[in-house]
Amino acid sequence: MSITPVKNLLNDQLPSFIKQGYLFMSHQRRKAGVSAESHCPVIFSALGGTATLIRGEEAVDFFYDESKISRGGAMPAVIQGPLFGEGAVHTLDGEAHKVRKAKMAEMAYADERVEAFKGFVEEEMKALIERWKTTPGNIYDDIAVAYGRAAFRWAGAPASDRELNKRATQMSHLLDTFGELKQNVLSWIDRKKLDAWAEELIEKVRSGELTVEPDSVVRHMADLRDEKGELVTAKLAGIELQNLTRPTVAVSRFAAFAAVAMIENPEWAAKVKKAAEDADGRLVNIPEAVAFAQETRRKYPFVPMLPAMVKEDTELSGCPIQKGQRVLLDVLGTNTSPQLWKNTTSFDPQRFLDQPDYEAIKGFIPQGGGDVLTGHRCPGEKIAVAALSSTIAALSADNVTISEDAEDTTFSMTQLLTRPKTGVRVTVS
Repeated sequence: MSITPVKNLLNDQLPSFIKQGYLFMSHQRRKAGVSAESHCPVIFSALGGTATLIRGEEAVDFFYDESKISRGGAMPAVIQGPLFGEGAVHTLDGEAHKVRKAKMAEMAYADERVEAFKGFVEEEMKALIERWKTTPGNIYDDIAVAYGRAAFRWAGAPASDRELNKRATQMSHLLDTFGELKQNVLSWIDRKKLDAWAEELIEKVRSGELTVEPDSVVRHMADLRDEKGELVTAKLAGIELQNLTRPTVAVSRFAAFAAVAMIENPEWAAKVKKAAEDADGRLVNIPEAVAFAQETRRKYPFVPMLPAMVKEDTELSGCPIQKGQRVLLDVLGTNTSPQLWKNTTSFDPQRFLDQPDYEAIKGFIPQGGGDVLTGHRCPGEKIAVAALSSTIAALSADNVTISEDAEDTTFSMTQLLTRPKTGVRVTVS
């Protein structure tokens, strides 16, 4: 082994990332002598090699330039496996990614599919509010199940209420064990159970044992083909079915943060309440609730960084980056950069009322950046916003009381993935 790999291993910053969580990126900038507001790339050792931390609009362009960047091998298997699954669209490049992404976008991004989802999530949120009238609720835990149920119903998955609840809870647990190495084994166990369930579902649909709607998401995933036109395995089809439903469950983290934001920003909570009242019981397509959801996604921490590999020697902002080097896009740092956002520390949904076309905001990347149809931006973002905004509208009602206790409204910036520890308690009268 040469001296350089040994040096990289000794200086590897992965333990620091696990320890520092969302503060890691700012710590690395300080160590490099770079100001907190700078978009200058920062180099450090990670995973036995060299990594470059990047942020800002130029960094987003660079990160989603497929002539320079690839995804294969960028994310450690210990993270990729439980979260996305082997062979998932997130890990593909070139023609394979183009073909797979087109089908995923057809399922999750098309307006008619999104509108169909809104109906399901509105039903689930209204049912949850009714249940909270008799049983005190937990926003994170309960909404994870509600979102999962909405997503599975939207996908046309034939399953009992008990089964829907069980699978949504398992998907939520995948995120709760992220970043905790001691819990990673539990993540893999949940992942294996989910993979087996989804694979069996696909096999039964393919064999005709289960009949589903011909244009349902489940049917389309059962018929999923690769770039060569060959039917993918039932296991891979099941993985991609999960990748069309699990991200919606993950939005429950933002739901907990939105509840905190409503407590801390009562003037905006009042604006949402007024708009929701004017909607005559409707929970979706309320501009103020949508803007509140977007600002929650901008300001509160979820995904810390996104990884990729460099395909050829290149540079960014004058910083040389070598072929085979890992680059890490600072998601939170870009979403909250003072260079990109006026009064960035303030919670101000007005930003998104003034500019509702969030995909046009290059520095807004809570679920990735670039183009949905041709790049790696998450195709389920419209569904995520619909789910979150419906929750915000529901929580704004007079009969809903969100706990203001410190343990409900605080969270750790060193925990990955973070959220209010209690999940945020709620009651409905």
